[in-house]
Amino acid sequence: MDNNSLRFAIENDKFEEAAIILEEIGRSKDIQVIPLLIEYLQRTENASLRNSIALTLSDIGSEEVVQPLIDVINDPKTLGYRGTLLYALEPFDCSAHVETLIYHLINGNFEVQAQAYQLIESIKGEIADEILLNCIIEVKEELNEKERQMDILSDTLENLIAFKKK
Repeated sequence: MDNNSLRFAIENDKFEEAAIILEEIGRSKDIQVIPLLIEYLQRTENASLRNSIALTLSDIGSEEVVQPLIDVINDPKTLGYRGTLLYALEPFDCSAHVETLIYHLINGNFEVQAQAYQLIESIKGEIADEILLNCIIEVKEELNEKERQMDILSDTLENLIAFKKK
């Protein structure tokens, strides 16, 4: 695979051409292009291109892409565009990133929550006791907050229904 043709396509906003090249890279699992893909994954402002690059990195399957994917997921510029980035992590063991996954499970939109949940559910590696305890506490605190919100909403619903009876 010629890195220059991918670089040319991306640098000249030829995103359809870049998508075709990325699909070929994903099929060939060309690990030599990983540094270039990571560079563009981190640099691009184009969510569609970023997603295509993330999926290509996922298809290549090299563990070295996990941390750059996590970094991009946590980057504020990807807010609203994280579902596919999390999906790209599915082939990998994310036990070292469980805190990040818990954060996105709690704070993400529906798609992000679903992907974070799937990644947490598929963890096979060891998680340090301290990290595990912190995650448990964080989830429990969120459950308590949801319960408090549910109580307020239930009381409000009762009050609204009572207005109708008056």
